[in-house]
Amino acid sequence: MNATGSAAAPDPQTPDLRSDARRNQRRILLAAARVLADDPAASMQRIADEAEVARPTVYRRYPTREVLIEAIGREAIEEFAAALDAAQDQDEDSAATLTRLIRALARIGADYPIVLAGGTHAHDTAAVVERVDSLIVRGQAAGELRADVTSEVLRHALFGALTAGLRLARADGPAADNGASRPDPEAIGAQIAAILVEGMRAEK
Repeated sequence: MNATGSAAAPDPQTPDLRSDARRNQRRILLAAARVLADDPAASMQRIADEAEVARPTVYRRYPTREVLIEAIGREAIEEFAAALDAAQDQDEDSAATLTRLIRALARIGADYPIVLAGGTHAHDTAAVVERVDSLIVRGQAAGELRADVTSEVLRHALFGALTAGLRLARADGPAADNGASRPDPEAIGAQIAAILVEGMRAEK
């Protein structure tokens, strides 16, 4: 209420300001994930330059490197969980769901390459990893996925191949012996899924 007793009008700029703040946050996290993957000792100024924001903007949100790295991990995990939700919402069999998930994870891994080094927010990955294991177990119980290999082995095979493929895409040097360009993350995810997920299908 204001001094006259009437309700104060909402600030019409507030949603836009929140939206701008969110865009800045994501820009900083994406830039930091790239820069720190290439140079773990990179300065906050370099990260700010890459994100095209002022250095005080970075420090205001992330006062230390550790806080920034934690935020990158949380962002990646939230996107991982959202990708898993989206894949499961398609009401497909487990192999098709895993294919969608791997393709989505390829993009997330490319956006946040620092997480490929491991250890970033590892304690918060347990919930989403458990969901992937549950997806595989359900697929095995339904006769959609092969049951002669444990869910943990299948999950490690998928994630390990995807991580290796994304690291290869970031590596320096020739793209390939035949001169072909390196595949983009979505193509890498599709190739990993084609090789491994199809191989996980139960024989009919």
